[in-house]
Amino acid sequence: MKKSVMAAVGGLSSALSVAVMFCSSLLYVFSYVVPMVLGLLMMIVKKTFSASCAWCVYISVSLLSLIIVPDKETVLMYVLFFGYYPIIKSGIDKIKFKLLGYLAKFLLFNVSVAAVELIAYFVFGIPFFEDGSFSAAMIIIFAVLMNVIFAMYEFLLNNFFVLYEKKIEKRILKYFK
Repeated sequence: MKKSVMAAVGGLSSALSVAVMFCSSLLYVFSYVVPMVLGLLMMIVKKTFSASCAWCVYISVSLLSLIIVPDKETVLMYVLFFGYYPIIKSGIDKIKFKLLGYLAKFLLFNVSVAAVELIAYFVFGIPFFEDGSFSAAMIIIFAVLMNVIFAMYEFLLNNFFVLYEKKIEKRILKYFK
């Protein structure tokens, strides 16, 4: 595939991602949903074009979003996990022992979410709870629910990848000949 086509698709993907990320401040739940959806786009860019194109999109979206997007928690979720995870997922999936692979994925996710929450609180002044209270039980519930969401996201990525590979990719590649 021509480098000019890859550059154009990378630029369009970056612009679309930043625009969608900008709209994430409409509802609070979008802080977590938007980075996940953009992760699907990253998987498409990596599969159809290349990992280097996907990395370029990730870096440009990360930098532009840090500057433009007002919802910094959304940006942090994208930058610290959902933006790059679909790019490195295939490498983690190659781990021979499946249990070790799952442990690596969940460890990476939990460290990333902890980093997001700590950076959001200490750097951007975004409280963990809206009223500013702190409850260990609520943090444990949040952590458990986030892990459930990640397990569902992993399931979505795997199934979307199969669907994309079998049904959609051929149609997209037809336009880029």
